[in-house]
Amino acid sequence: MVMTNTAPLVAWPWENLGTFKYMLLGPLVGKVVHSIIQGDDDLASNWCLHILLISLFRSQLIMWCNNVCNMLFLTRNRRIFTQGIDFDQIDKEQNWDNFLILQALVASLAIYLLPDGFSSLPLWESKGLVTLLVVHVIVSEPIYYWVHRLLHGNYLFTPYHHFHHSSTVPQPVTAGSTTFLEELLVVIVIGLPILGCCLSGYGSKSVIYGYILVFDLLRCFGYSNVEIMPHWIFDSFPLFKYLLYTPT
Repeated sequence: MVMTNTAPLVAWPWENLGTFKYMLLGPLVGKVVHSIIQGDDDLASNWCLHILLISLFRSQLIMWCNNVCNMLFLTRNRRIFTQGIDFDQIDKEQNWDNFLILQALVASLAIYLLPDGFSSLPLWESKGLVTLLVVHVIVSEPIYYWVHRLLHGNYLFTPYHHFHHSSTVPQPVTAGSTTFLEELLVVIVIGLPILGCCLSGYGSKSVIYGYILVFDLLRCFGYSNVEIMPHWIFDSFPLFKYLLYTPT
């Protein structure tokens, strides 16, 4: 669906490309193919390959969650909105994966500009996990909270955030049904912890993969329209609601 709103940074730069938008990732594919042809012995350190793999894993994770949440024989008794998803919403959310392309392009730019922070990362570094969690809790979570509040304000809701809330029945792909500006802000939220742990010298491939995939998984929980966690858990452990994002 092409956005008709004329506010700045509402429309995606490639929304008129249709399925050809995936060609924007062509340079990353070309770099990987070139490395293979040249017999690169250190392909595991090729971040073009990692960016493509992460994008693939993320898309499959979100689609898997979306499919499971819409399996009524599994979720019928735990659904929050019982009505089905209409064709208008399906059409509106068909470009839900735009944010994956955006984040892949931003990641490749960050690695190009800051090569020292991402070169020769180990498979695992425990200090990196601690650093990432600290930056996420202290920096990213407050940014996300206040940005989300601003998006619900009078000035930004109608031109930007209303499009996201026009989906009447949430599902995991609804998380990506947003405007270009909103996803630029999400790039900051998800990117700062990764930059923090890598530039501090404690980055690792496992931490980057794990953080991004867990980030997406928790968003899928929040948009699943299925109450996965029973209420007694939150009644018994009130602080747990700050650790897990659920539909209610």
